[in-house]
Amino acid sequence: MKSFKNYIILMIGILSFPAFNGCTDLQEEILDETTGGSLLTEDNLDNLIVPAYGTLRHLYGRDFVWGLQTISSDECMFPTRGNDWDDGGIWRALHMHTWRPAHSVIKSTWDQLMTGVARANYSMQIINDFEQTQKVADYMAELRLLRALYNFYIMDLFGQLPVRDFMEIDYSIKPEVLSRSEAFDHLVGELNEIMPQLKDKYDVSYGRMNKDVATMLLAKLYLNKEVYTGTPGWEECKSYCEELINSGRYALMSNYWDIFSTDNHQYFNNSSEAILAVIYDDTQDLGYNANTLFLLNTLHYQQTFGTGYVPYNGAVIPQDFVLRFDTANDLRFQSEVIPELGTNRGILLGIQRDPEGEPIIDANNQQVLSYALECPIFAGRMDGARVLKYGPKVPTTNPNRIDYDFVVWRIADVYLMLSEAKIRLGENGDDELNEVRAIRGLDEITGATLDDIINERGFELYWEGHRRQDLIRFGKFNEAWHEKPVSAEIYKIFPIPQSAIDAYNDESVLPQNPGY
Repeated sequence: MKSFKNYIILMIGILSFPAFNGCTDLQEEILDETTGGSLLTEDNLDNLIVPAYGTLRHLYGRDFVWGLQTISSDECMFPTRGNDWDDGGIWRALHMHTWRPAHSVIKSTWDQLMTGVARANYSMQIINDFEQTQKVADYMAELRLLRALYNFYIMDLFGQLPVRDFMEIDYSIKPEVLSRSEAFDHLVGELNEIMPQLKDKYDVSYGRMNKDVATMLLAKLYLNKEVYTGTPGWEECKSYCEELINSGRYALMSNYWDIFSTDNHQYFNNSSEAILAVIYDDTQDLGYNANTLFLLNTLHYQQTFGTGYVPYNGAVIPQDFVLRFDTANDLRFQSEVIPELGTNRGILLGIQRDPEGEPIIDANNQQVLSYALECPIFAGRMDGARVLKYGPKVPTTNPNRIDYDFVVWRIADVYLMLSEAKIRLGENGDDELNEVRAIRGLDEITGATLDDIINERGFELYWEGHRRQDLIRFGKFNEAWHEKPVSAEIYKIFPIPQSAIDAYNDESVLPQNPGY
């Protein structure tokens, strides 16, 4: 059972919090609203932190953090297909690095992250008034870690970080805005301060913030420290990665596709891959779902699996990226054909079949649906390889709800981070790299290089929301790739949405990033 789900379903009436100055469109669907002071007790601490967690379910979809980290990279492209997927050019702009401050996905991502920070701060305001028992202190640390995660994404994507004390309720007072380097120091300090207070993995419910999540966030911060501050942090990254690997709480899964299977939470409570997973449930309306249901955003309209899914015929994995795979041996490229789907999981190419094994026919032109490898930015209906990494459940409970939990961080990533840190320190990173390669069906590499690492990270983690960070760290983000020319350095960070700048009535408070 997804034990934390029970708390998520009960959305109590504390969602009407004061908005974080500078964010817009802060809305939440209240599933069940209960009023009365009796709820504001220590017995209801789980419910009081639910709104702060709710933002997580929005971040890993097409229009938010996942979209900015993935569509702006070389592993994903939303081509324009006739009259479909034009949307004012926003998807082409993300792939080709031509976005501007008014870009809708950039704005929605900023707004959601600021919403998460505001919700965490408001929850802390409420429980700060309780008697300060050990339980209250534990929950306060948990909320601070959740807020740190949101702030990490703000710093990483936008290069600046507005901060307030959680007790600041006068939003006419302008926040302190930290530079990227200052934000790095702020986040590291926050995590080190709360680490002794955080619970261990098995002392909190699945899906909750815990000490291992904080350790992983520190590892990620130091992995990218040179990007954020100009000074590398490889020794620290190495240390945190070794701590997670040596903990005995995580292991590489022997079946890669189990990580992304329906009801995959069943694999993650004991020693397995997931360090942080976001809970979804296809029997419950837990918030933002459809655009996090990745099959809808990539598969052809007719690829419904006979169950009511209605895909949008959108994203592809570009041909240059596909051709890097060892397609004959890499178990991550494609699974076996799954009878109830009629297709494989992973990267989909060629003729597509329904669950009865019959070729699917495109209703528009009566041609057999066959995915071509090649795909220009202005594409036809069948152009481009598709990705079916997560799910789907067949038969489905609800075709517009998610039946898997999204894995934000997992131990395979940590092995590859450790290998990279060792190589950058002049050490040998073969062992950690080959741990991952061996279980995915590939031969060992001797004398691994940074090129081996960036390639392996692509094979292991494609469409999981890591690629932009990786390409920037390896100095490749501004290079030319499929349907994208060389781009300017300014695109390593996104512009601050104009609505956020305007909210302060003073452009000096939150200045626009250079070049925008």
